[in-house]
Amino acid sequence: MRLFHLNEGLPSLVEMQAELDEYTSVLMGHEEPPIDQGDMTLLEYANAVYSRAMELTMLLQRAEASGVVVRGSKVYKFRTGELRTFTEMAGRAIDLGSRRVTYAKMEYSMGYG
Repeated sequence: MRLFHLNEGLPSLVEMQAELDEYTSVLMGHEEPPIDQGDMTLLEYANAVYSRAMELTMLLQRAEASGVVVRGSKVYKFRTGELRTFTEMAGRAIDLGSRRVTYAKMEYSMGYG
């Protein structure tokens, strides 16, 4: 379904932080994305990592509901802090990617592309 591989499951806190750092580096333009889809690259990448962040959120919420993760723990603070912030960042990147695609389509239809 995705154009590139994403991590799976619920890794350790350190691994989740490293995963988000990797995704953030790409979204911020510090590293090249793992795909090149032209005007669609940002939209595709941001949507994929947003979906992964939401998967992590869901898995952490499940762990909280089952009592494995307790309120106030480091993992809980990760979910309510940096994971939530990353999710917002990726959501904004999706919006920007969508606007870029719309602009490219407009340029193409006007004969500029």
